[in-house]
Amino acid sequence: MNIERIQLKGQLAEAKSNFKHLDTEAAGLIILIRSLLNPFEENTLKLEVEKAAVAFNRLQEVFSELQTLDTKIKKLEEYFD
Repeated sequence: MNIERIQLKGQLAEAKSNFKHLDTEAAGLIILIRSLLNPFEENTLKLEVEKAAVAFNRLQEVFSELQTLDTKIKKLEEYFD
């Protein structure tokens, strides 16, 4: 097994690990946003819109990173097929 192949396998493992971490973070952010924007709250002034906006911005960043990692993972897996 050559050194380049071993390096690519390491990159693939790291990308998959990062993907799982970010996927978990995204799930948590979705739950947080839903709780901050409770549709059953009668007083809309009690909604924490600013916190939800910050969480949503982070969710957009995470989503973008997930898309990039997904593309990278697919390319690396194609190399090994």
